[in-house]
Amino acid sequence: MHQKQNTPTVIFCDNKSTIALCKNPVFHGRSKHIDIRFHKIRELVAEKEVAIEYCPTEEQVADIFTKPLKVELFYKLKRMFGMIQT
Repeated sequence: MHQKQNTPTVIFCDNKSTIALCKNPVFHGRSKHIDIRFHKIRELVAEKEVAIEYCPTEEQVADIFTKPLKVELFYKLKRMFGMIQT
């Protein structure tokens, strides 16, 4: 879109291990099998193009599209998403 971005794009993640792997550039022996895309994310975090932040599962609105949820959580996320009125 050819627009200058002044702040990093924030990606919310509910997995603390993933966040640690993205932020720590040190090679981990237990992570050598991980896909190359994590190396690209590490580069983007180091270049401050992307920021990874923790978001608890109960507040991860995207889960409504990706996971089977309990009814209560489904309706909570649906309200957070703006699909129903409170």
